[in-house]
Amino acid sequence: MINIVEKVLEDIPVMYIKSETGPSGATEAFSKLEAKLPGLKGRKFYGLIFGSPPSLEYWSSVSLFPDDNPGLLGFQTWTIPGGRYAQTKLMNWSQSLEQIPVLFDQLTQNYKVDRERPSIEFYRSLDELLLRISIRE
Repeated sequence: MINIVEKVLEDIPVMYIKSETGPSGATEAFSKLEAKLPGLKGRKFYGLIFGSPPSLEYWSSVSLFPDDNPGLLGFQTWTIPGGRYAQTKLMNWSQSLEQIPVLFDQLTQNYKVDRERPSIEFYRSLDELLLRISIRE
């Protein structure tokens, strides 16, 4: 049994790069994203997952700072919609990547998912990943 908590999130403005191969290309997309940023300090990183298996779209995204110039960096912008989300935590995530889809599946078994909003991976630290699914209101 996983530990699940419910959160109400505010809208989060981000800039992003789409993965060309869905979630399997997340590492490559994040590498491209990070390479163009002037620095990583203070940044919050998110993986956004749209759709449902087997056709998933994945965006590697980063919080938008007021002085960012997404167009100059070659990024698109979007706002992660706020609202109710259910979340669980994955520690030591870089060594447990295979657990990510398993945990998302477990979250979706407990809630009615709002498919209008993405599922979210919030990379809270190099060790801690928060997995969030949007809950239908």
